[in-house]
Amino acid sequence: MVEMEAEVVIVGAGIAGLATAVALKRVGIEALVLERSETLRTTGAALTIFPNGWLALEALGVSEKLASLYAPLKKGYITSFAEESIQEVPLAGSNSGGNGPRPMHRKALLESLAAELPAGAIRFSSKLTSIENQAQKESSIVILRLDDGTTIRTKVLIGCDGVNSIVARWLGLSPPVNSGRQAIRGLAVFPQGHEMNHEVYQFVGAGKRAGFASLNDNEIYWFLSYSSDHEGEKGIADDPELIQREIIENLAKDLPPIYTNVVRHADLSTVSWAPLVFRYPWNVLFGNYARVTSRLQVMPCTP
Repeated sequence: MVEMEAEVVIVGAGIAGLATAVALKRVGIEALVLERSETLRTTGAALTIFPNGWLALEALGVSEKLASLYAPLKKGYITSFAEESIQEVPLAGSNSGGNGPRPMHRKALLESLAAELPAGAIRFSSKLTSIENQAQKESSIVILRLDDGTTIRTKVLIGCDGVNSIVARWLGLSPPVNSGRQAIRGLAVFPQGHEMNHEVYQFVGAGKRAGFASLNDNEIYWFLSYSSDHEGEKGIADDPELIQREIIENLAKDLPPIYTNVVRHADLSTVSWAPLVFRYPWNVLFGNYARVTSRLQVMPCTP
């Protein structure tokens, strides 16, 4: 059995976990990041970083790596089916320093953050199985046990392991609740080029919000979220081909052909379907702070 000590332990090597580790490193604090997967997780394919998020990436020292790969969006279009209208939306920051919203591959962001950390800072294949608080004379420490028998002692534990967080359960936070919406995301690939402008398109109505944005000349990030309280989707949620067919034949049948054409070009390996869940903010605010020195809980957002 391996025993380790770390000043700070962060559970989860997603965007929040890696960004926290990089921020700590920049003020001279080394953190050990535990990730249960064998590699960085890229579920969700892509995301859009808005100006405030870009400022955070600048502070972390990773924005320059990404700026050359992903240009800011200049404008967007919102189609409302209820009002039968199309609204052109200038995007904030697009005319001031080039810091408008930037769609980018999730993998590129994760790799840029990970590259800022020293070798060994991320411990992959590390599944946390239990957390124990041990009192000392003037303080307390946290003892973590992993499924491979490793024991880690730390003064500070930060949970960035999502809505199903084992850290959140240990803190006594209430389980996440279903938002009543489902989300589907993926990348569309056009080997010969998609010939679309670097803009974002959204289609809203009847409990649905769909859209897409160009990542580069050959790839488009697309999403669809919709209201649904039932569990009927479980039968196809793990089959990308069935997901694609369900969107084209049912969920997006009333959307413009430009949207369904994007979905037809989906790289099926990037398609994901999941319910959107969250924790009520008051449950987070009034959680059990006494059990750890510090903690950070993150939740997914709608596309």
